Amino acid sequence: MYLGPMLLFAAFASLFYVPGFMDIPFGVLTPSQLLSECLFLIFGLIALAALARSIEHDPVWPWRPEFRRRVNALLKRAP
Repeated sequence: MYLGPMLLFAAFASLFYVPGFMDIPFGVLTPSQLLSECLFLIFGLIALAALARSIEHDPVWPWRPEFRRRVNALLKRAP
């Protein structure tokens, strides 16, 4: 449920990445580079939050009981 938004926000973040932005002094950044980096950080943080929420709640991760139940049902094993 949260993997879709995570992938979407990660794709948005990749659109705003400025190569070498950690090496550029803050005073030399152009307004468009600064805006791009701010958007990159915002979308990147939202993607990380969605990934954390997905790990916490989605049943697609192997350590979740719902995942093991579905795999057992697919393989026709007793729980």
